[in-house]
Amino acid sequence: MLRDIRKSALFLFCCSITLLFPEFTALAEKYWNIPGKFQGTIDSPLEASFELYIKHRRNRRILSSTDRTSFVVYDISKNKKLVSINEDQQMMAASLIKNFVMLAYFHEVRYGRQAHTAVNKGHLRAMIQWSSNPSTNYFIRLLGGPARVDKILRANYPYFKQTRIVEQIPRGGRTYRNMTSARDLSTFFLHLWHGRLPHSEKMKWYFKLKNGDYIFKKTYIPSSVAVYNKTGTVYGLVGDGGILVLKDPQGKPRPYVFIGMMEDRTKTNRRNRWQSFANWRDRRTYILRRLSERAYKYIYENHYGGRLARR
Repeated sequence: MLRDIRKSALFLFCCSITLLFPEFTALAEKYWNIPGKFQGTIDSPLEASFELYIKHRRNRRILSSTDRTSFVVYDISKNKKLVSINEDQQMMAASLIKNFVMLAYFHEVRYGRQAHTAVNKGHLRAMIQWSSNPSTNYFIRLLGGPARVDKILRANYPYFKQTRIVEQIPRGGRTYRNMTSARDLSTFFLHLWHGRLPHSEKMKWYFKLKNGDYIFKKTYIPSSVAVYNKTGTVYGLVGDGGILVLKDPQGKPRPYVFIGMMEDRTKTNRRNRWQSFANWRDRRTYILRRLSERAYKYIYENHYGGRLARR
């Protein structure tokens, strides 16, 4: 056990020093298999823990060399980013684009160009809670098509720099052309939490509806934690992002953002789908759940003085 502790401490030291002294990179790569360009940008033990876990998954070939990973963890109460791994990397959005479709819709509602009718409320619930593609396409058509939705976002929310809406979701759900990033998703949820988006409270209501999430269900995160999230899944992209609100030992709510995306663009080619979709997806949702647990444990214990039972 002491040997394992020393190895972990040495790993954290190596991660930190490669950021400060580039000439140390070759040594770190040789002994720890750390990439020549360290993927993380935040000097935190949580980010180093994420990197080590992802590398372990790669070494076991659960993640392949063609898998790209992107993560953000941001403690809202502390106003502190804890994990930033490839967060500016533009990736396929899959159903994560539905966040931005809803934003464009509520933008038009705010300025009186759309009415928040009972029919629209039903489609919103289907789009966010059940990830309905027909309901998503309903809103894209309602707003004037993909180019019009994209224009609404770019003209009014220019801080979403990697998000692009260029297509409705095709029949069968294989949407590969709409794009976003972990940074844009984390910015979206941070602005949502602070009420900076149109009808933020209404949007939060939809995100809080129970759904097939990958960051709370099947984890040891306690049921007292509130979750506002949206998943995105297609053969080529598995992601989830949102806000989790834990309670500190004094019972005070402490929200934080968790965004995780794993993309393999080779899977958009049918010839590269050698593994069943369910198996390919489940291996990656398992990773999201384990990393979400690590984020919860780190924030609860290191930021708010809580104590979890050892696992």
